[in-house]
Amino acid sequence: MATVLRPEERYGLLAALALHAALAAALLLRPAPRPLPLPERIEVSLSDNVALTSTAPQPQAKAAPDAAPLLGEPPPPQPQPVAKPVPQPKAAPVPVPVPLPKPKAVVKPEPKAQPAPEAKPKARPDAKPAKAHDRAVPDPIADALARAKARPTGKPAGASRIGPDFLKGMPGGQAGGKAATPGAKVAGPEVKAALEASLSRQIKPHWRVPIGLETDELVTVLTFDLNRDGTLSGAPHVLTQTGITDSNRAQAARHAEQAIRAVRLAAPFLLPPQYYDAWKHVGRFRFDRKLSQ
Repeated sequence: MATVLRPEERYGLLAALALHAALAAALLLRPAPRPLPLPERIEVSLSDNVALTSTAPQPQAKAAPDAAPLLGEPPPPQPQPVAKPVPQPKAAPVPVPVPLPKPKAVVKPEPKAQPAPEAKPKARPDAKPAKAHDRAVPDPIADALARAKARPTGKPAGASRIGPDFLKGMPGGQAGGKAATPGAKVAGPEVKAALEASLSRQIKPHWRVPIGLETDELVTVLTFDLNRDGTLSGAPHVLTQTGITDSNRAQAARHAEQAIRAVRLAAPFLLPPQYYDAWKHVGRFRFDRKLSQ
């Protein structure tokens, strides 16, 4: 059965036949190679006359035979290297013992007679028991009371954190100098400054400024009332709030909450009961970054 070739196979077969034909023609038609040149001739002469003596140079004379020692003869002595003397280390000097000083006798001082302890004063039988709210008064207020007795009038040192209406509405706290209620003492400027320092010192550990942009600019002013034992009489209220910007507006409410929380945690406050009329109503207390530093 005949095999039918595709067109591309026919073209390939024809190209192969044409290349083979071209190769055969190239091999048949190429020129013949050139013949190699003949080698040069060498002339050789034969002679029958042979010389009796060799004209070659004299070979080297025979070397003298090695003289081997006879059996039983000791070998000749070999030269020994001369050893250099090794320097000996010098002996270390023997240390001379130094006599130690004799210890001095320690004289113990005689114990001094201890003074007899002072007898504690006995409580008076007619003394009244201390009330629940009569607690220890902080040192700054005691110092302020002593200075107030020495100088009844004067200006407190430093800027006040409590507003000028700290004693507003309190008996004896009016600017007109009205008489105080019986049993209460009038708080002068130095006592007022000492009360402010005591409130700030007790509130400061509990005050934390919220974290955020420009929260340092926020200022919250609270007002609150206190009972005679230093506890809160009602919840603190926000009086004013300043320093609010577009950046810290979201933190303003948090700033007020932190201020109210600080007052609640600091209560009950430790304040002198004899000046209760001066601190039972805190009209303005400022909360800002400086209070937390």
